[in-house]
Amino acid sequence: MAKNNIAMDSSTIKQLFYRQYTNKQRIVQAILSLLVLTMGGLIYVGYRDKSLLMFTWFEQLGVNGEIDILRGFLDSEGVYGWVKNSLPDGLWLFAYMFLVDAIWNGSRSINSYIFIYSLPLIALLSEFLQFFGLLPGVFDWMDVVSYSLAILLYLIIKLIK
Repeated sequence: MAKNNIAMDSSTIKQLFYRQYTNKQRIVQAILSLLVLTMGGLIYVGYRDKSLLMFTWFEQLGVNGEIDILRGFLDSEGVYGWVKNSLPDGLWLFAYMFLVDAIWNGSRSINSYIFIYSLPLIALLSEFLQFFGLLPGVFDWMDVVSYSLAILLYLIIKLIK
């Protein structure tokens, strides 16, 4: 039986290593995005008012008891309004940007920028449209701050990378 020996020069080895590294990096980015998304979700479930629509869904899914147990473990007395109301939005926005960046593999194409920055733009625009009464809802400066911090954190991480 003949062995298939593939001769590899140093540039081929570097390309294989780089591809493997970026795949691992993308997986880590995806996992971190999901963790940040989960944190935002847990804040919502643990601290937000039970009149929100999602609690009706939990009841229909039959997980109301589990949600009540989770809420019982969390002490909402020391949690500031910003953490309850605005931080989850910023966490979700950051998770979105970080995950989409991983999907696009750090591409610098116009399409990747459209996908990465469309939601942040929509989030900020919706807040200001609420401010001017052009969109239903309540304008909140803390939401604007949360969105801006999420965008800033994403940009800082991109610069460090």
